[in-house]
Amino acid sequence: MKSLLSESGYTFNSEAGIWHRPGYIGINYCDGDEIESRIARIIKEATDVSLFSEYLVAHCTDWASTYHLSPLRANILRPFESLISGDVLEIGAGCGAITRFLGESGGTVLALEGTLRRATIARERTRDLSNVTVVSENFDRFECQGRFDIIVMIGVLEYASMFIPSEDPAAGMLRRVHNLLKPGGRVVVAIENQLGLKYFAGAPEDHLGLPMYGIEGWYSDGQPQTYGKRELTKKFLDAGFGSTEFLAPFPDYKLPVSIVTESGFASSDFDSSTFAWQSVWSDIQLPENLSFSPTLVWPTLEKNGLELELSNSFLILAGR
Repeated sequence: MKSLLSESGYTFNSEAGIWHRPGYIGINYCDGDEIESRIARIIKEATDVSLFSEYLVAHCTDWASTYHLSPLRANILRPFESLISGDVLEIGAGCGAITRFLGESGGTVLALEGTLRRATIARERTRDLSNVTVVSENFDRFECQGRFDIIVMIGVLEYASMFIPSEDPAAGMLRRVHNLLKPGGRVVVAIENQLGLKYFAGAPEDHLGLPMYGIEGWYSDGQPQTYGKRELTKKFLDAGFGSTEFLAPFPDYKLPVSIVTESGFASSDFDSSTFAWQSVWSDIQLPENLSFSPTLVWPTLEKNGLELELSNSFLILAGR
């Protein structure tokens, strides 16, 4: 993989431990200087950067540090752990929480991250894993002659409109992903549901921080954007994917404590609503005051077969 990167014009930055093109300055995305500098320092000072590092867990003191350091992040990929082998591409590595899981699961991992600082942090998080290579590049400009057995996009597709120049940026991104897969390859996507129950209850849209913003469809060009199940399914099919399976992580994909499959929702012998309502207050981003109680609503949705359509996030497995 490193030889392919070199052939594509990427050079290795030995100080940061990452690959990028000469002169690359990164995309305009940041959680804030204080937050990312703090995460970088915590990871650099950690003697154990493994998934279940007690040192890192002890530094989960607020939402930002919990999101970047908690081992719960990796729960979103546990249903597909057996698929993580061969050549693996992660798009949007962030500060390396998912990258760490991918590296520990095996396979040859290429982690793509658009910002130089985050890419450097992701490499530091995986510094002891020789099977992980980190590249800093805008996905739309990413060039590599290699193809991948599995591609992972966790919390990435919703940002397509910010970085992909296309009439339909999300569909355009999925088409590129489809072309990067080997025959028989799979892509795993996690994204918020525009029509998630907590947003009807008054929880703010995750990226813009405004209640009802996604529900009422106020998205404009250049903003992060989420989608409902029907719209997402069409985008995958239009991109060339032959099969698409939806799963529902609860309370959402960021720090999931349970994941229910389509067959689980369809089974008359399985009360999937239990996983939904018991996890409601595991969502540490959920406002204290809502317009109704999701805990009480989930069993009603189960009786009417609406749980998947109104789950707060989707986990999607699509095959070429």
